[in-house]
Amino acid sequence: MAEASNKLPFKAILFDLDGTLLDTAYDIMDACNHTLVKYGFNPVAESILRTKVTAGMREMLKLGVPENLRASADIEGAMRDEFAAYYTSHICNRTREFNGVDSLFEKLQQNGIKTAVITNKYEKMAHKVLSRFAFSNKLSLILGCDSTNHSKPHPEPLLKALEKINIQPSQSLYVGDHLNDIMAAKNAGCKSCAALWGYGQNECGAASTWNSDYEADNIEDLSKLIFNPLK
Repeated sequence: MAEASNKLPFKAILFDLDGTLLDTAYDIMDACNHTLVKYGFNPVAESILRTKVTAGMREMLKLGVPENLRASADIEGAMRDEFAAYYTSHICNRTREFNGVDSLFEKLQQNGIKTAVITNKYEKMAHKVLSRFAFSNKLSLILGCDSTNHSKPHPEPLLKALEKINIQPSQSLYVGDHLNDIMAAKNAGCKSCAALWGYGQNECGAASTWNSDYEADNIEDLSKLIFNPLK
């Protein structure tokens, strides 16, 4: 592996997963509606589910369960377990990598820049879905929400990942599509880049209000940021 160029500002690029590297929304929404129907509720339109697709299983299920029925429906227990089981079994039916991810990872590897995924997804799920995509073989680390005491926006996941790959926060860039990703990066002392192609703006409002260090419209823009930084 080549050594990172002295002209490049980062020795590691850390990534969120859902909505950043992989377009996982369809499979997540399918799992939600499967669960709702199984427990006697109506499916929710994808346009509505997308507003919570990054918020977690329980928040998505609440969109289809009237408030007065949520306690008896056991969203926190049986429904969440069904959601997780169905999603795990159908984790890559409609999931696709975003355009340009493969070539970006190839270039990162060629330049000796380490890469890691830090996600609020369960680690087993993250490994399973990533294993379907060739670029995952170039990752130094995959870290899920169940591998730390705190989840993003807490800095612990980023700091733990950086410790494992032996890179200082000041030498790293964290790329994510959600406000929590940007907050986690700032809390950890990393530079941050808002991935504008993802889902987060559906839930968190315009990325221009997140105070990220950088923004990228697509993977190509991200590549330019990493390899052709402004002097």
